[in-house]
Amino acid sequence: MEGKALRVTYGGWYPRTTIHLREIFDFFQSGRSETKLDPATLQQHRAALRLQGVSREAGNLEYVLATTSDDIEIRYYEDGLFTLSVTTSELASSKRRLEEYYSQAFNPALAYLFSLGAPTPKVLANIKTVHPFVISLATKYSEAAGEAVLGEHIYEHLAADHITVYKTEHFFLIAGKGKDPESLRELVEMQLFFREFKDQLEHYLNIHRTIWEEIETIKEQQFFRGQDIEPIRNRLDTYQKTINLISSRIKQMGTYVRTRKSIAAEAQIEETLNKLFQYKFDVLLNTLEYINEIWKMTDNYLSSAIQVVNEVQAQSTKSSIDSLRTITTIGVISGLIGYFASTEFPRFTAVGVQYFLLLVLANVLIGAIIGYINRRRKYRVALQDQTLKL
Repeated sequence: MEGKALRVTYGGWYPRTTIHLREIFDFFQSGRSETKLDPATLQQHRAALRLQGVSREAGNLEYVLATTSDDIEIRYYEDGLFTLSVTTSELASSKRRLEEYYSQAFNPALAYLFSLGAPTPKVLANIKTVHPFVISLATKYSEAAGEAVLGEHIYEHLAADHITVYKTEHFFLIAGKGKDPESLRELVEMQLFFREFKDQLEHYLNIHRTIWEEIETIKEQQFFRGQDIEPIRNRLDTYQKTINLISSRIKQMGTYVRTRKSIAAEAQIEETLNKLFQYKFDVLLNTLEYINEIWKMTDNYLSSAIQVVNEVQAQSTKSSIDSLRTITTIGVISGLIGYFASTEFPRFTAVGVQYFLLLVLANVLIGAIIGYINRRRKYRVALQDQTLKL
């Protein structure tokens, strides 16, 4: 592998817009932001990036191009695709260098830059994202040579239009004899976009399954204890917030597929993508629509669960009101008994104060007992819809 110039690219995708691209450019160029972020923290993150040159480039998609002091090239496109690339003859050390740069400098900086606004749902924030590596070079490789380059077993390879793609556990190797670096770079970026797009949809599908099962567990209960109603209602509110945020993200994703499809067609690489990666843009859009419909169903299912809990909560509230009414009635009757037994207008006496305090204590004690009973009491609900596993 000595002497072979490998282009090692580590990248990912997160939905962004031209507005975000301008924010990234301003941050890369001067370490500033128009938002209320701490200027000192912004400068610390920018210093960690070790940037030497920053420019904003035009193309099918606008992008920010930057280089670091240790020769890492950064490209950040207006649709949110980013790549970190190095040209090297030593794969293992370059892989470590890109991973460390991403985890220690690039990702923390961008996470802080976009830390304001709609929060990331906890179920998404807790997902450990593993971005792919793609190696490209303008030469032809046999499978044995590819394994020697990657240091891993090749479990699949595809060939089309004088381009061969080798797949291992951690890498894609794109080898194109006679292909110019720009064409290979476009194929690499499209592969990253496809991979990241599908991974995000898979995450959303798995989150749906988790939330659906938890909602189903709540809906299948025939009884709710009074003390459990409020925590359950809070959990459902959290699910609703998560569903709203993820549903909004899913609705945005179709635009990015159609944009990338137009770019692939213009660059005349769409057919090559279909042959090599077996990804068709229409298939991505169909998968996206499927996930979108699933989240609509999840939202409806959550709404029915919230209605059930609200009905139980109404029962609990009515029970509490009845308890307060009982305590109030006891107090009024006790007072009337005192008035009926009196032969003169009431006045303060030691016995009267003691009687009053005893009455207050009795009311408090009765209220505590009734409250405890209400909290331990089981409220029955009728459930009954069939659910579908997806």
